Amino acid sequence: PLPGQIISVMLSLTATTVLTLFLTQRVLVIKAWNRLPPVVWLVFAIYIDSYIFVIATAVLQHSLGVNSSYGICEAAIILCLVCYVTTKFIYLFLAEKAWIIRGATTPRLKSTLYLVNSLGMLTIYIAVVILNFVFRITEMNNGECIIGMRSAAMIPLISFDTVINVYLTIMFLIPLKKLYSYTNMARTRANIRLRMVAFRTFCGAVCTLVSSIVNLSVLMALNGEPGWVCLMCCNCDILFSAIVIQWVTSRDNAGTVSSTSSGEARRS
Repeated sequence: PLPGQIISVMLSLTATTVLTLFLTQRVLVIKAWNRLPPVVWLVFAIYIDSYIFVIATAVLQHSLGVNSSYGICEAAIILCLVCYVTTKFIYLFLAEKAWIIRGATTPRLKSTLYLVNSLGMLTIYIAVVILNFVFRITEMNNGECIIGMRSAAMIPLISFDTVINVYLTIMFLIPLKKLYSYTNMARTRANIRLRMVAFRTFCGAVCTLVSSIVNLSVLMALNGEPGWVCLMCCNCDILFSAIVIQWVTSRDNAGTVSSTSSGEARRS
């Protein structure tokens, strides 16, 4: 429908503009690329992946047309699934932030907690996502592309997303409580920054939890939806995640403050 096309075009333009601004801002503040911490590269990976998805869906929807053939319709659902998988780079981002905020001195690859929070979590997630590729819905109904995921795949995905997001939220809540409970804690610039990073990342984890539950629950309730609706929902999710990450790291000087401040806090 025409209103849907207008909203979709406006959303694509908005997402492209916002992501371009975020990427430009990040690039301009970087002084030494060879000294960037892993969390900054994760932010770049999320933004670039989001940018590619927005462009790809715009071409698929407004140039080729999701209703033009079954093949294009099939490509739309696969693109949505790939998008959802890759946007979970945000889990790695949150795991990295948790490692920084906790002031860990153990190297990442030797830290059991870090490996569980990153590699272990993503391994389980990949297994759950495979179910969504197997139980995806692709139909052409009176010339309209209908795509989605069946309950057999959506229920495990919603459950996993909820458990992981609650777990990551608690991961930030515990150090945040400690940071604010130390009445005799020196009010140095490093400690103040560390508190700010912990609080913002905690808020980001909560936003991610709410977004994931709402988005996946709506998709399961619809049990298949017009292709343009699914692509629009994916673009909304992409844009929301990018804004959350930008807000979480906006006081980090592109992520460098988060790493240096934690180091200063450990030394103080």
